[in-house]
Amino acid sequence: MALRLLLLLLMLAAALLINQSQGISSSASDCCLKYSQKGIPRGLVKSYSIQELASGCAIPAIVFITKKGKKICASPTEPSVQKLIKNIEKKVKGDIKDRKKGQHLRSRGRSKRQKRQ
Repeated sequence: MALRLLLLLLMLAAALLINQSQGISSSASDCCLKYSQKGIPRGLVKSYSIQELASGCAIPAIVFITKKGKKICASPTEPSVQKLIKNIEKKVKGDIKDRKKGQHLRSRGRSKRQKRQ
């Protein structure tokens, strides 16, 4: 009788450990669990990422990263969120164009080495 009870307890403990380890995954450990209810100021956000259900998270979300490195979770269906995404993408494209123009102009002029001499 005691052996059966011990065996039953061991099986129960093993089942609990298996369930617990399956519930914890590295990709789902940093998931948004709810959306921010506050408006997100455009000037604070530097980038965003997309959280999908396929990554093991409970809800789909847009994760905005602020200039200070904080994460803000937002609903991907909200019109204000869609507008903010477009603004970020436009700004990134503009920054890339500016960098390319700067490199192009620099290559036409004298090199740094020639300027020093």
